[in-house]
Amino acid sequence: MAYSVIAGDRLVAVVAAIGGIGLVVTAFALVGRWSTLLPWGFVGVGAGYAVFLSLRQDTVDARAPLVAAAFFTAAELSFWSIERRNWRSEARVVIRRLALIAAAGLTTAIVGGLLLLVASGRRVGTGQEAAGVAAAVLTLAVIAFLARRSRNSAST
Repeated sequence: MAYSVIAGDRLVAVVAAIGGIGLVVTAFALVGRWSTLLPWGFVGVGAGYAVFLSLRQDTVDARAPLVAAAFFTAAELSFWSIERRNWRSEARVVIRRLALIAAAGLTTAIVGGLLLLVASGRRVGTGQEAAGVAAAVLTLAVIAFLARRSRNSAST
């Protein structure tokens, strides 16, 4: 939300109000540990960014992949923080989960950047194409790993 307000030049108060309402709802949901209310807070924050985008002169926001990665990471950490659990996490488990969330956030930024690059129609070099292929393979590997992990934990 801060990026939308700082980078915006039109109707900044409207963008700030919409995003601010989303932040308040998110904070309220986190304090109350209400997982059903939490998505509505993120909807508000996302709506503030959408209004910001609709008011821009440029057609594309070059920082959108970073915003998407930050949004994804914030949502994952928020839902993790309100999970109901009756056990204490070991340090290894916490570190592993943080690493997975960081990797998924980074993957979000990379894939978003690649989609932005492809959508822009610019000619790219061989190195960028190789990075794109590597990012796509990495994304599929992460998805396959998470699906397999989810299936294994559901069967136990």
